[in-house]
Amino acid sequence: MIRIVGVQRNENIGQEFVLLQNQGNMRLNLRGYTLIAESAIDEPAGLQEAYVIAEDIDIPAGHHAAIRTGSGTSTWCHKHDGYHVYHLFLGRNTPIWARLTGDVHLLAPTHKYSDKQVEKLLVKR
Repeated sequence: MIRIVGVQRNENIGQEFVLLQNQGNMRLNLRGYTLIAESAIDEPAGLQEAYVIAEDIDIPAGHHAAIRTGSGTSTWCHKHDGYHVYHLFLGRNTPIWARLTGDVHLLAPTHKYSDKQVEKLLVKR
């Protein structure tokens, strides 16, 4: 289970991030998870403020992912407690979380399929 464990709002995009942790006991893939602030949910253009993780990265149980606002090269870094944190960059030029108010929500993807599964369903019909 992936959960938000911290939000660092900052006008400096190099210092702004959302920290996620895999609190389950299995490796989980971040692809398709979406971050959105509470204030963006009520806005007519709120979906423009939803940030979908497009990177296909597995996070082992207990490990963290820092979703950083600015630009950089996504990579794993070693933490002093023995765990690793994956730094993923959204590549934005302006702060996200500093200008949006309220809690930040993490939405999990609910559907996964492959072309082979779809083909099997179509053949059965």
